[in-house]
Amino acid sequence: MHRQLIKQVLLTLGFVLTVQAMAWSQYEGAAALFMCNPSEVVSADDFESETVADRWGFRAYYAVENGVLKRTAYQRGETARSFLKDVVYRDVVIRFDFRFDGATELRLMTGGSGGYNTVTQIFPSYFQVNTAKRKSEFNPSFQGECAFEFKQGVWYTMTIEFNGDEVVAHVNKECFVIGSHPIIDSERTYLAFQVTGGAASFDNFSMSKSKPKSSWESERGKLLAVQSKRSPAINRNAKEEYDLIYLNLKDRLKRTDSKYRQLVARHTELSEKLKQDFPSANQTQKELGKRIASTRIDLKKTEPLLKEMELALNRSRRAIKDYVHSKYPNLDDLPKQKYYWEYERRLGEMVEDVSLIELTERSNELEARLHAAFPAAYQDVDALVKKRNLAQAELRSNDEYRTRKKEIADANRAVEVYLFEQEPRLAELSGPRQAIIKANR
Repeated sequence: MHRQLIKQVLLTLGFVLTVQAMAWSQYEGAAALFMCNPSEVVSADDFESETVADRWGFRAYYAVENGVLKRTAYQRGETARSFLKDVVYRDVVIRFDFRFDGATELRLMTGGSGGYNTVTQIFPSYFQVNTAKRKSEFNPSFQGECAFEFKQGVWYTMTIEFNGDEVVAHVNKECFVIGSHPIIDSERTYLAFQVTGGAASFDNFSMSKSKPKSSWESERGKLLAVQSKRSPAINRNAKEEYDLIYLNLKDRLKRTDSKYRQLVARHTELSEKLKQDFPSANQTQKELGKRIASTRIDLKKTEPLLKEMELALNRSRRAIKDYVHSKYPNLDDLPKQKYYWEYERRLGEMVEDVSLIELTERSNELEARLHAAFPAAYQDVDALVKKRNLAQAELRSNDEYRTRKKEIADANRAVEVYLFEQEPRLAELSGPRQAIIKANR
């Protein structure tokens, strides 16, 4: 209720809701924060203006309605993000209101230096904080979780404090997650809301620079003690418990244990050499996708016909868009934060429109011709994966390939043995975990 009440009071008093006033009007003061004191506002949005799309990335997955950023019904099953544009930040306090409107998971994702660094995941019954993988430098980690019943259709507020290599996320003084990791201590240039499994709403976003409180050194230990004594937020089976321990152990050893790094490096070296010597059998799906994209870029440089056919396809898609606009002229006047979703909604209402069907069929025909004319540039990744799997099967009788695969398996087994030595609980869970995997096949 505090979110709506603040807006009503400010409007009643005739105030213009400026960026800085909005950012901290909803705070209960510094006492509401654990680690930091906020100062200069970096970014803030109440999603009331017609210029929200100047600050946030939009497609039909998101729209602004009644001063709220919403995950729309467009492709409801798809995981979708809306990102904050042109932002640079480091030690900050981030705060936002959120509401589950059918979604199964919400995320606040931060990143920089070529990848993500923290992910705050909010589920209907708990929330947790993770750190991400950064190339060969860091493995992902699980920082902690806290049980909390987030009811559908009810507004809540999440606060995330960053300082140095530490993070504290909380919904109140009792429900918090505290964590630390070197990847957190970095400049960030990316922030996004992500929604999975349905609709959700966001409001009153604010980000302000911060400095640690003088009391933080003594408070940190108290919070860690409370968090360490908590029961898990959810019941995990043997596989889930194993995977969580495994995740954090690999992260810790990667950063602190030279022997572990040597064992992993040996496995990586053997795997990369095999990939170089037998590329057709050892490319990942991601690598295959990049190969297709690279082929398309190269062909555009040497094949004028490809450019001509792509231009014709784009014109056909533009014709579809123009036709929809001709039926719903009000689309021309909508701001971007409303346009994309409204366009898709109107398009869905016209599925039986004869002229639209003809335009769509024409566009599909042009696309099919383009793909047929340049198959290497528009290959299906799944088909390439099947081809790769066939290549692997054919190499099973190749003595050199089999010997190399065994070397890789032995190197991987050495890593696993070392992990089990460092954490005996993994060995205890290994059997039950395998049983669960087999039962779910």
